[in-house]
Amino acid sequence: MGGLRTLGPDGGGRRSEPPGEAGAVVKAISSSGGGSAPSPRYSRYPVNSTRSPELRRGPEHPPTVGRYAVGGRPPRLTDGIILAERVHAALVELSDGSTTFTGCDEAGRALVGHNHAFILPESVEALGRGREGEVTSVTVYAPAGFGSRERTALEALREVRGDGIVADLTLLGLGFPGDFGGADPAKGGSTLLVESKTWTSRTPFIPTRHPKATRAGAPKLDPAGRQIGSPEHELLRLLALAGFAEPVTVEPVSFTEIAGERVEWASFRRGRNSGDGRRAGSAGYGFRIEFAEPVRGPVVVGYGAHFGMGGFEAVMDYGAGHYYEG
Repeated sequence: MGGLRTLGPDGGGRRSEPPGEAGAVVKAISSSGGGSAPSPRYSRYPVNSTRSPELRRGPEHPPTVGRYAVGGRPPRLTDGIILAERVHAALVELSDGSTTFTGCDEAGRALVGHNHAFILPESVEALGRGREGEVTSVTVYAPAGFGSRERTALEALREVRGDGIVADLTLLGLGFPGDFGGADPAKGGSTLLVESKTWTSRTPFIPTRHPKATRAGAPKLDPAGRQIGSPEHELLRLLALAGFAEPVTVEPVSFTEIAGERVEWASFRRGRNSGDGRRAGSAGYGFRIEFAEPVRGPVVVGYGAHFGMGGFEAVMDYGAGHYYEG
């Protein structure tokens, strides 16, 4: 199966131009400070734009995934949204405002559709990293693909700083979800990008609509008996809008495990420092969902989805991934 679309409330992207030749690129180093993510500083580095074999697939199939190993002093996954904002700001600057990274047109209006970049931090214990629950990799995924302008920005990004973060970013390659999906993190595989029937929340799902009730206070129900606007109803609505089939089962999950510790959704930072995005309160929720047929990740929906919130990881049949009953 090919990669499926993902959806969040933060806007859309555009179809990238065909790949071309990349010249010298730059190292993005964001200055420290609070509030919104600062603009990067630069120093120049040469890079070979043809190092990724996936790029030979041709301009009609531009790569949709850029995957980084993360070192330095990155935050824990529970604060991954901060790192995602820093990466986002750097890529916007490095690409000179490509709408693939901004999600807005030249007038600053959110684009129709949801094809702009998702920035997905991950934390896994492998090769001596992830023991403190720190972010160990970042995946940048854009359903419309990365043209030469966006690839140059992705190859330029080497480091981001700010809010106590000093994160070194090493681009592992450009390609497609199937090129990076796998259950063995020691081999670089990501359970966010595999094919699976069963998925469980890795970061909190944050609904974008409030539960509906009648004037008398009774819940408004859908034909299946779910309260309209409830977290479960919102999850199913957003999955459908993202192009996924309706799951055959949906079960609540109250926590994930990070570095061997149980971490509840309330422990995650669940709001951005800057930017818009509709959300129905700040509470986060988790679910285990099962589809009738395997689907390809990433599966990511809800408020902050473009910054790592609402992310699911695959539950592999032979025990990989994380599955915890709430």
